[in-house]
Parts: sequence; C-alpha cells; structure tokens
Amino acid sequence: MATIIVPVGFDNGPRFGPDGGTEPHYYEVTVGSQSAGLPRDAYQVWSTAHVDVQAHARLQFTRRRLIELCEALVGPAAGTVVERMLADGLLAEFEPGSRTALELLRNYNLHPSAQGMGNSAERPEVFRIGRDGNVLLEVVPDVYSFWCGAFTGSSLWEEVLRYEKELPPDAPLNAEELGHVLSAAVPMIVSSRCGFLEPAG
Repeated sequence: MATIIVPVGFDNGPRFGPDGGTEPHYYEVTVGSQSAGLPRDAYQVWSTAHVDVQAHARLQFTRRRLIELCEALVGPAAGTVVERMLADGLLAEFEPGSRTALELLRNYNLHPSAQGMGNSAERPEVFRIGRDGNVLLEVVPDVYSFWCGAFTGSSLWEEVLRYEKELPPDAPLNAEELGHVLSAAVPMIVSSRCGFLEPAG
C-alpha cells in the first residue's frame, strides 16, 4: 500500500498586524504546546492537505497527490514546501497496515473537533460524527470509541492498549490489529476536520 500523508496541528487562522492591511502577516497552526506562524504558501499546503476527504478515506492521499493539488496554488516550489513541512512536523507520512502506521499511533494523539452523534435504532452498527446537526462521517463502533476517548491518553497507542483491555477474551482483534483499524481511520477523521493530530506526550 502507498505511503500517505496527513496534516498535523490545529488551525488558528490568519494573523493581521495592528495596521490591518490586505494580507495577513502569517497564519497560525498550533502543534502541541507550540504555535507555528506559517507564510501564505505553507499555510496553503497545510490547508490543502485536508481537502480531498475521499482520497483520505480510501487511503490514497499521497505526497504526490498533495503536491499536484498545491502546484496550482504555490507553483513549482510546492514539493519543497511539502518537504519543509514534513521536517517541521506539520505533516506526517505513514504506510497503512505497516509498522509505520503503529508508529503514528505511538507518536501522536487525536483530539476530537466535532460532535459525537451516536448511532440510530435503524442502523445501530453505524456511528455518526458531525457538527451543528450535520453528519460529516459515519464510522464503525471501534473507530467511534477511539475517536471519543483518544484525547484522554498520552498517545493513540495508549488508547489502543486501554481499549484492548476492556474487550472480552474472545475478541477477534488484538492490540496491533486494532491499531491498524484506527490508523486507517485517522486520515479521514483529520481531513474532514472531525479531529486533529498533535504530538504525543
């Protein structure tokens, strides 16, 4: 499976100076306890990393796809900007189903940024996540439980281990398998802005 890319951090929007002006001085993204002041091109790349929710859901949002989308916005330097943002921790890459997917869980935490809307009597196997009464995502029960509680642990992997302990002895999935289920859901959750990643710890 291809290596995919996801944005890291929480969007705090543009920052204008006291004189106002037509363009912001920078755009702020919070990553853990730090705030990054991004120039326009970097912010456009970071924002664009959220846009193709369907590709994220199919685990097909690769670095190449991000660069293709960004070239129209920031020109031929898009690849260089992506590289810089990976180095700065504003983007993360992993390969679903591999060791790097479990490393993502160990290195990051996931914070909900939408509303849990539960399931329904008609479709009890489907849980909904949304905002202002609008459903943005429909997920399986395991993913919903992780999404609801992941922020309480120091990392996503800690939440996997906690969740595994609460499962019955004959549960079909072990911790590693659960980890792969969750890591595969992270891009869809983050790109739809139903949650955001921040460094663990």
